[in-house]
Amino acid sequence: MADLGRDDWMRVARLALLRGGVDLVRVEVLARELGVTKGSFYWHFRDREELLDALIGEWEIELLEDIIPRLQGRRGLPALRRLLRLMIERVPLSETGLFPSDAAMFTWAAVSPEVAKRVNRAERKRLRLLTDLIGDPRRVELMYLVWLGFVARGQRVPESRRRFPHVARLILELMQPI
Repeated sequence: MADLGRDDWMRVARLALLRGGVDLVRVEVLARELGVTKGSFYWHFRDREELLDALIGEWEIELLEDIIPRLQGRRGLPALRRLLRLMIERVPLSETGLFPSDAAMFTWAAVSPEVAKRVNRAERKRLRLLTDLIGDPRRVELMYLVWLGFVARGQRVPESRRRFPHVARLILELMQPI
């Protein structure tokens, strides 16, 4: 594969993290997946640690820098509708390595105390942002717990991820004012 860029390495690293955990995010494994030598990796990353830091770093800022701006100033239920539409688009794309995966991050956090600290900090920020957007913190927590359950089940039963559009509609239904 000619003209590999940093994004190509990040994509295969995201997939490796999702499919096999952090132990599968190895330069040799990724190079083999891309059909290149390991030397190509070092044009884009100093070492494996830099790649791992880039993986968690992009996930940490994804909500703030990529998703929230796409809500275009919406608040309340309109914000939630837009957010869930974005998630419906992104869930399948994260499975192809185009976006970071919550499932991969949560699995990694379960085996690394350092990553768990970063994931926990990012989750607190996510919950604050969602509360600012949607309002009622109880509903935000419920929605987030539903999301976490969906992510956990998707790790055990990958075909269940196809049901996310249905789950998103159910979340919207549950979030409607009583």
